[in-house]
Amino acid sequence: MTTPLPPCPGIDEESFVVFPHVTQRFTCGLHPDYYNILGRHEEWVRTKLLPGQREAAEQILADNLSALFVSMSYYRLDTEKVLDVCNLTDWLFFHDNDVARLRTGAGDSDAHRENAVNDYLESLKKMLEGGPAPDEPWAMDSINDLIARFAAKATPEGFTRLVEAFDHYSTVTIGDEATNLLRNQVTDLDSYRHMRAADGSSATIFYHIVTQYVLGLDIDQTALKHESVERYWAAIMDYWYLPNDLLSFRAECARGDHNNAICLLRRTQGATLQEAVDTVARMIDHCQDTAVRHWNEITESRLADVPGLLPLLETFQHIGAANHRWSFMAPRYHGRGFVWNGVLKGELRLTPSHTYFPDVPTLEGIR
Repeated sequence: MTTPLPPCPGIDEESFVVFPHVTQRFTCGLHPDYYNILGRHEEWVRTKLLPGQREAAEQILADNLSALFVSMSYYRLDTEKVLDVCNLTDWLFFHDNDVARLRTGAGDSDAHRENAVNDYLESLKKMLEGGPAPDEPWAMDSINDLIARFAAKATPEGFTRLVEAFDHYSTVTIGDEATNLLRNQVTDLDSYRHMRAADGSSATIFYHIVTQYVLGLDIDQTALKHESVERYWAAIMDYWYLPNDLLSFRAECARGDHNNAICLLRRTQGATLQEAVDTVARMIDHCQDTAVRHWNEITESRLADVPGLLPLLETFQHIGAANHRWSFMAPRYHGRGFVWNGVLKGELRLTPSHTYFPDVPTLEGIR
């Protein structure tokens, strides 16, 4: 076990940071059937995910805005599959919350926290293998409803990949992340980025497979392993989680969960809050520029002729753009009751409970 990292300076009762302009180079939209999807998703959360727990259901719906994020990501695609992913995403948010709570439990030793995470994940794994659903605050067997729906729409090969990816992410990947963090094995930005992207702890690899499901594709695996595609995918993965880090760190830091790039830079490099925010903002710009460059290489090569490849890679752009914009919107990151005013830059006021964005500026010439 390595030496523990220095503690994060944390969030004061009132902190200020200037949020820089971060370019959004890709586009997203809103699914034309969004309000139907939203209503059906809300019903699923109330009756399948959290039956009999109305207050908890309403809170997770208000905090996560999962139907909005997914409908912005897959805004041109099949309504029923988009609904499946909306449901799945809130399930994963609940799962992530549970693991984070166990990993950061106050007053417990790191060894105790690690054992608690492992016990929780083992109970989930046993249920996925056909065992009974454990006694959790949420209906763990709600995943069986999702699995049946995915099976009905996917090809046999696609469904197998999806189940394997789900099982690996929800048990192995999440467990490895908790172990790495609790054993202080994430010690710099490189190891953190590897854990979040290449190791898939931010669900990047899992949603690669999910996106193939939504598109109804079985892509040639040789094409996916082509050097240009892998470089593009590496840049896209960074773009998928870094905006989350930039906008979620207040909430995570305030509750003692320092698993994000902002806290890591403050702990390992002695960066001020402003320096850390500026660094991550530059990283977001850089990974988008890199993705654009590799996208252009791919579209001008023979890879453009591989059936389904360009629609898949373009949809990854939509997911990144939707996640970028959703990260500004989500009460999950900015506090209960939060409503974003549309401002993208300027001085933010941070408290342990909420993010306060700057006032909406007037147009030039208007007094």
